[in-house]
Amino acid sequence: MKFFAYTLVLLSGIAVFSSCNHLFKCEGYACVSPPPIPRFSIFNASGKNITDSTSFYIRSAGDDTKYKGTVVGTPTAVIYWDIMFTKAGNGIKDFELFINDTKIGNIVYETLVVKSECCSNSVINTLNFNGNSILASQNQYGVYELKLK
Repeated sequence: MKFFAYTLVLLSGIAVFSSCNHLFKCEGYACVSPPPIPRFSIFNASGKNITDSTSFYIRSAGDDTKYKGTVVGTPTAVIYWDIMFTKAGNGIKDFELFINDTKIGNIVYETLVVKSECCSNSVINTLNFNGNSILASQNQYGVYELKLK
């Protein structure tokens, strides 16, 4: 009987310790990722990357400010706009894309916060160009490809 009592006490102790460990496993973690900033390579109708050879900017709906992009040279030219991150938190952001002063389309960008255990991660939920999803156009470098007509 003593053996049974000791076993019961031991198992109860393990159960309490496990539940406490589970309750406090995220204590001290501040794991939150900001929304990702999509990066684009822009191709003309002939399939040539024109990202670094043309003047692109975006405007947010209801804002006349022209936001010039940052162009970086990776294996191919890539452009991104910090304003896509800073303009709003979660939710839908609608931008107009211009070459020089000619509007070529709209970019709709939506992020969501996904919670898992101790962390909250922001992910791109929607990324549309002129009403068409371009989420599947991401290449091996994580760059979305915009193809102009």
